[in-house]
Amino acid sequence: MNEILLESYDFDVTDQKAAFQIIADIVAPKMEVSKVTVLKSLLTREKTANTALVKGIAIPHIILELDFTPWLLIIKSQTLVADWDCLDDSKVNTLICLIVPRIIKKSNKSFKKIIQIIDKLADDNVIAEINKAESATEIVQILKR
Repeated sequence: MNEILLESYDFDVTDQKAAFQIIADIVAPKMEVSKVTVLKSLLTREKTANTALVKGIAIPHIILELDFTPWLLIIKSQTLVADWDCLDDSKVNTLICLIVPRIIKKSNKSFKKIIQIIDKLADDNVIAEINKAESATEIVQILKR
C-alpha cells in the first residue's frame, strides 16, 4: 500500500469550520493550491450531503482540478466536533478526508485501494477499532490491514 498516501494528524477540534481550516492548512501547500480552493471544495461537498457517517466518523471530500494520485488525510480529534452530527446523532471526532482529482480513471490502482479502505468503514468491527484508537497514526494502521 506504499503508493497510497495516508497522512495522519492529531488535533483538538471543536467545530466544523476549524476542522476544515486545519484540513486546508495541511492540504493546500501539499497540493500547491490556495486554502480558499480547498475550503470551497470541502464546503461544496458538505452542502451536497453531510459527510458524517456514524460513531464519530466523517469522510469530507476535496475534489481538485488537477491530475494527481488520490490520497487520504486522517485526523483524530481528542474533543468532539460540537456542530457536526453523524447519522446516529454521535459527534464527529475522526476525519478520513478524501483528496481526489475531478477526473479519475476507474483503473487507477491508488483509487481502487482507497475505495477498499473506505469500504472497511462498513464493518462494525473496524469502526469499533477506530473508535478505540487514541491517535490518527493508530487509525492509519487499522485501515492499512
